[in-house]
Amino acid sequence: MARQNTVQESSPGNHPERMDAAEEMRAEPLAESARVGMTADGKITLVLPPGQVVTGAMAAEAAQEIENLAGVRRLPLLLTLTGVESISRTARDIFSAARSLSAVAVIGISPVDRVIANFLLGGEVQPCPTRYFSREKDALDWLKRHAP
Repeated sequence: MARQNTVQESSPGNHPERMDAAEEMRAEPLAESARVGMTADGKITLVLPPGQVVTGAMAAEAAQEIENLAGVRRLPLLLTLTGVESISRTARDIFSAARSLSAVAVIGISPVDRVIANFLLGGEVQPCPTRYFSREKDALDWLKRHAP
């Protein structure tokens, strides 16, 4: 993302001064949020933002969108966490509390993704079958076997 220089208003006769680093950081856009969707064949998709810390607020927003999509049904979830920096305990607890899912396939491609997935799945006992995959095709095949 290109950074923009931000200047403060100057009084007449003064030159505008550059904002200090703390003020400039506050002017940066907020973190990217998770993307929730649904495939044509009824799988919910959740893509966590690469390079971001998944917070409780981000998890709560995603969980609410998932609940809205599922309604009264229990649907399979394809969760992509490739490149996520970390997941907070609060986010893990929120994701673990989801009851509208019939199965969860977690996708990551690096050893770090696997560690983050182990943390995500290592809280309490998962409410539905849950498994980690490094290939999306394998995850989708597994979800087909666990679809309602």
